[in-house]
Amino acid sequence: MEVVFIVVTFGASQQNGVAVAALAAAAAFVVVLMAGAVVRAPLSRVPENALKFTVGLLLTSFGTFWSAEGAGAYWPAEDAAILGILAFLALASLAAVRLLRRERAAPGAASAPAGGQR
Repeated sequence: MEVVFIVVTFGASQQNGVAVAALAAAAAFVVVLMAGAVVRAPLSRVPENALKFTVGLLLTSFGTFWSAEGAGAYWPAEDAAILGILAFLALASLAAVRLLRRERAAPGAASAPAGGQR
């Protein structure tokens, strides 16, 4: 769905743009399929939760940057500010994970449901 929005958005801005953008999207699809086939084995060894955590951090960093930029904010380091946002979000997220793990491991935690499962 995301690719469709990008193709229509960029394609509508130029004459014959939708056809060119659709062709580029199809080419990108083929490249991603080939790359997926090549890196399938190494990626299968990466823990799923670690991969989700990393992708979530990246998406949130880019989303924060683009949302603020779209609202008219000025980033002092321009595009390099994404790295600062990523570092901040990573530190905050890792601190939250550590706090939640400590809370969960605390003996007699009142918030733990019956049976010890969440």
